[in-house]
Amino acid sequence: MLQPFARPFSAPHRLGFLCGGAVLLTGFLLWGIELLLREGGVLLPGIPPLFWHGYVMLYGFFPLFMLGFIYTAGPRWLNVTVPPRRHYAPVVLLYATGSVLALLARALPWLLLPALLLHLAGWTLACLIWFRLIARSPAADKLHARLVALAFQLGLAGLAALLLWALNGDAELWLHGVQLGVWGLLLPVFLTICHRMLPFFSGNVLQPYLPWRPDWLLYTWVGCCLLDLFLEWLQLNTLIIDLPFAALLLYTSWRWQLRRAFAVKLLVMLHAAFAWAGLALLLFSISELLGLAGRAGLGLAPLHALTLGFFCTMLLGFVTRVTLGHSGRPLIAGGLAWTCYWLMHGVALTRVVGEIVPVFGHYGYLLAMGMALVALALWGRVYLPMYWQARIDGQAD
Repeated sequence: MLQPFARPFSAPHRLGFLCGGAVLLTGFLLWGIELLLREGGVLLPGIPPLFWHGYVMLYGFFPLFMLGFIYTAGPRWLNVTVPPRRHYAPVVLLYATGSVLALLARALPWLLLPALLLHLAGWTLACLIWFRLIARSPAADKLHARLVALAFQLGLAGLAALLLWALNGDAELWLHGVQLGVWGLLLPVFLTICHRMLPFFSGNVLQPYLPWRPDWLLYTWVGCCLLDLFLEWLQLNTLIIDLPFAALLLYTSWRWQLRRAFAVKLLVMLHAAFAWAGLALLLFSISELLGLAGRAGLGLAPLHALTLGFFCTMLLGFVTRVTLGHSGRPLIAGGLAWTCYWLMHGVALTRVVGEIVPVFGHYGYLLAMGMALVALALWGRVYLPMYWQARIDGQAD
């Protein structure tokens, strides 16, 4: 029988989710401390908070969760065996070590460069493992796997841009790294996984239900992400892309029957999170339209709707579902998971409103951080131990 310290290494999702959860909690805690110190008039020396925050929140924990998921579910898509522990464990640990150094780099700036080097090395190896699984696959349909591979490569380019920023301090390189993280890595991966999994999950529990996930829909989504990225680089207004992108995402949410999903808590956690994607792109469109009219835009509201609203709530929903299923527990969202999940929606809404209504922004920032810490700490207290506990049904991982 595996001992608790060895069990996280028995499956990719255990190790990836455990490391990702630890970095997620620590990252939000440190950012909360930063905000409280700033409230008291204390400004810490070191890397400027904005630069550190953008790097850690995009590249610190999301990739760890991605690796845990994609090395668990991806082999099923491709009809291949799960990569062996000697392959995935060093990669996840290498990347996680980079994330730990990235967290510490706020106060110890000399750790920024080794953090990025470890991230770059770990993500390169992670990409190679994924490419090898695709190459070995006999599956006829590799669309989702290949689009994830493309996003992984863009994430690699984003880390490379951040590495160059760390070397020469060019803020434009930092911005390119962040843009690649949002539009090149995270949004395409999240949308690709949603396209693959949400209609499948819905069809399993909602009857009658006709799954709808045409290939053209996914190609269009990813194409919009890449066009957005290209226009951002050119510093052009992205309204021409974001408005139809928003309409298509909102239509998909309706077509996937968001309203019916409320009948099953664990399912609506995924559908309600997906709805933020369309709302975020709609906010981007409104902000850009205001800019064309010569008025102030919506600030960081659209970005927080995307990152906190879509990415974080979807992360909580997906990780909860995968964790329950792979720990031998019923696929039922308990009261705590349900409460924490909606608290994260409150975090996103508070940050969005805080950007749009400036008088609320200052207090909204602190309120949002407080809610996020409560939600993540309570969720982590229940779910993180599952990664070093045996399955309750006695089955092997």
